[in-house]
Amino acid sequence: MGNRDEQQEGIKGAVEDIKGRVKETAGTVFGQDSTQREGEAQQEKAEAQQRVAEKEEEAKRAEQEATNAEIRERGQQ
Repeated sequence: MGNRDEQQEGIKGAVEDIKGRVKETAGTVFGQDSTQREGEAQQEKAEAQQRVAEKEEEAKRAEQEATNAEIRERGQQ
C-alpha cells in the first residue's frame, strides 16, 4: 500500500471521528440514546482506521529500512 493510501485512510478516520462526535453530541442533547451510541461506535471505527493507517506506515518504513540495510550490506562485501 502506498503512502497516499495510508494518508487517505487516516483522513477517512479523522472525518469518521468528527461525524461520530457530532452524532454522539446530538444524541446526548436530544436524549436519543441510539444516536448517541451510534456516534460512539463511529468514533471507535475512526480510531481503528487511524491505527491501521499508522501501522501500515510503520510497516512500510520498516520494510524500507530493511531494504536499505540489505543494500548497504551487499555494498560492503
